[in-house]
Amino acid sequence: MHARELRRWPVPGGLLDRLGMPPEAIEARSRRAARQLVGDRWPEAEAELAASLVYASGDPGLVDDIRFGGDPVANARAALDGGAVVLVDVTMVGAGVRLPRGRRLAVAIGLPGAAETARRCGTTRAAAGIMTGWDDFGAGGVVAVGNAPTALLAALDLADGCGPPACVIATCPGFSLAAEAKQALISSGLPHVVVAGTRGGSGLATAALNFLLQPLPPCGGGGPPRGRRGGL
Repeated sequence: MHARELRRWPVPGGLLDRLGMPPEAIEARSRRAARQLVGDRWPEAEAELAASLVYASGDPGLVDDIRFGGDPVANARAALDGGAVVLVDVTMVGAGVRLPRGRRLAVAIGLPGAAETARRCGTTRAAAGIMTGWDDFGAGGVVAVGNAPTALLAALDLADGCGPPACVIATCPGFSLAAEAKQALISSGLPHVVVAGTRGGSGLATAALNFLLQPLPPCGGGGPPRGRRGGL
């Protein structure tokens, strides 16, 4: 039998029929659980951002690895409201971003000249793309590194010598350079959102960006609009 020939859907008594829930119920339950895990470790806006990261990861232990510095929510949103660009390291981060009308996003590895610069300089395409796009997108913008620690190292060098970004999100995972690069960001004094250590991933950078790109509710709180997933 083909799926299109099913007479009833979900399959009566099947897993989806017994365990599935409407999207609004999944959203509410998941965000409530994530927010409870975060507790009162941070001010409200940062706590909601942390909950978005925990929600996106599905990992309660991630709470202990989240680091904020330099009022990242306020700095990032002020820059974005002023027309700043989002610069991400890889396509996977950008693919999940819900970009509001009028906002701009650039992907470092896809920028013209990034591949050639990487070959010439013996570095990664992500790091070369960060350098290639820094003047137009990185300086004064919101930079998100969800995959390549070398891109984060490049961003820190450029921030020091060619103009700082408004905020840096660093969730790059791995056993080579990731922990060291993220610790260097924490020590840099730049406004930051970091998942410390070796954990992380592109989806977490996307979750952070989606939170920061949301308009503030009329009450001024930091939580996401109802019915909108704060993670992916």
